[in-house]
Amino acid sequence: MIVTVVNQKGGVGKTTTSVNLAYVLARTRNVGLLDLDPEGGTTVSFGMRREKVEREIGGKSVNIFDVEVFPAHLGLLRRELEGDVESTVASVRKVAEGFDVLVVDTPPNLGTLSLSATVAADKVVVPVTPQPLTMEVLKNLDSRLKGLNKRALAFTNGSKKPLKEGASSIEFVDVAIPQSRVFTDASRLGVPAVRYDEFRFRNGRLTQHYNALAKVITG
Repeated sequence: MIVTVVNQKGGVGKTTTSVNLAYVLARTRNVGLLDLDPEGGTTVSFGMRREKVEREIGGKSVNIFDVEVFPAHLGLLRRELEGDVESTVASVRKVAEGFDVLVVDTPPNLGTLSLSATVAADKVVVPVTPQPLTMEVLKNLDSRLKGLNKRALAFTNGSKKPLKEGASSIEFVDVAIPQSRVFTDASRLGVPAVRYDEFRFRNGRLTQHYNALAKVITG
């Protein structure tokens, strides 16, 4: 199963979602995490640096906390500019063959890499924050999803209360992940926030939230 996390708006928690979703799924499944964002947010979140070399998609991986992480590299910029969606879709699907679940983090746009990951996906996940421009952004994404004949599951990030919005190709689920300083601290340390939260508190709340999200996605 390929789970692509997408939203053309930055700052909504795509990377946070990808990292922590992969981490909780890896407890019961063989999970890969593919960083398709040239900025390498997912890569940094696992304590690594974006590689300053060009590689093919899936060309290198590192196992961290039972998640097989495919770090970002300079070759992603070339892929984005070349615009070869068909080839990129094939590459993502090839990487997914080795896993029960491949989680894919995407750039904050609807360019080649995001589009390819969406086309390749079995499940599309959209993190949404309660901000004034949220619905306008979702309308654009909804239109793109319609054109691809894809549907997406959206959940609320940065709030205790789930949003109840909706669009023809986007279904809002009853999951809300509140703001927490744990995300900032964990990012600085290069570990998933769920792992850091469990280290600090035996029954970390973040674990419950991401387990609920994982259940909705894979159920």
